[in-house]
Amino acid sequence: MNTRDLLHPLSAVRAFEAVARLRSISGAAIDLGVTQPAISQQVKKLEAHLGVRLVERVSNTIRLSPEGEKLALSLHTAFGIMRDGMEAAMSQGQVTLAVLGTFAQRWLIPRLPDLQERYPDIDLRLITRSKLEDLERGGVDLIIKPEQRDRVSKDALFLMGDEARIVMSPELQKRKPILSVADLDKHFLIKVDEVPRDQDWPKWCVEASVDNLQPRGWHVFSNSSHALEAAVAGVGVAIGHWPMVVDAMRSGRLVCPIDFVINQGVGNYIYEGPSAMGNPHVVQVKKWLVAQVAED
Repeated sequence: MNTRDLLHPLSAVRAFEAVARLRSISGAAIDLGVTQPAISQQVKKLEAHLGVRLVERVSNTIRLSPEGEKLALSLHTAFGIMRDGMEAAMSQGQVTLAVLGTFAQRWLIPRLPDLQERYPDIDLRLITRSKLEDLERGGVDLIIKPEQRDRVSKDALFLMGDEARIVMSPELQKRKPILSVADLDKHFLIKVDEVPRDQDWPKWCVEASVDNLQPRGWHVFSNSSHALEAAVAGVGVAIGHWPMVVDAMRSGRLVCPIDFVINQGVGNYIYEGPSAMGNPHVVQVKKWLVAQVAED
């Protein structure tokens, strides 16, 4: 049988594949968006073209003949190869990057216009998570996450540190200056009740040798981004991790009155997912991320 003869009943082949896969004429009709009579007609057309019975009706159901089963198996493999090929073609240039939501909002997203300018062929798909354990969920090419430097995998690429310090608006510092740790008692402090950020103030107190911190009060937020926006607005004093406050500190929207630093043993690292293998655009995104840190 030549190629022309094989291509002739292509719509009929598609109809039969759906019937075989779903074991239903009505299901195949819904799947392909046509009527049941149209599906039946296409299957009969394919049977006539091949000269064999493919589908047999038994009461109110259908079953495949032995010849139909053989053809269905081959078509399932063939359609799978076609589907994989089309998905691969559509994903050319796509890179999926998973990060924590606050990291995306306060560091990554403001820098994305530069990525678009430098690499217009890269289609970046950004996935944000609220929990560290969810970052590896789903097929992702790259992951950025904070980890202890002495526990990090050898496959990880160091991106930047995660040092944290107290921050506040310059207006608040001018109005109620913090010159020593004791001055914190005059202020409202901002904390995050989300793990692991809920440990930031206790860690800072240990580093600053503060035994009994007694501020005017506490403002509690469920995520770091909201807490830092409150600090920018002058609501109180917060603890900011470097990637989350670097832009605000460079622009003067936040200042650090006392430079006791915590989290010096933690860094933000880039990991590759299994789907990154062989994708040259993943390499370009990694180089771009490192270059952005160098420019900071």
